[in-house]
Amino acid sequence: MQSTFQASDSGQAVIQNASAIGNEKLVVTLHGESGKSVGIQIREDTDGQDLVSSEITINQAGLQQLVQWLREQGVVE
Repeated sequence: MQSTFQASDSGQAVIQNASAIGNEKLVVTLHGESGKSVGIQIREDTDGQDLVSSEITINQAGLQQLVQWLREQGVVE
């Protein structure tokens, strides 16, 4: 499996895993001028079809709660 990372100035980052059966992507997109929310998609590309298998949007308050929880878990400082 080969993994790649791409980021753009438009506020989108893509992590892609390529395997013999297809590609999996984690797509993170900042929404709004100041990144007031984040969209996260899990995409699967099999047989030439790029399908969204899961998607969530998190607002600024939710992001703050997520970062606090990650700090409590010792994942980030």
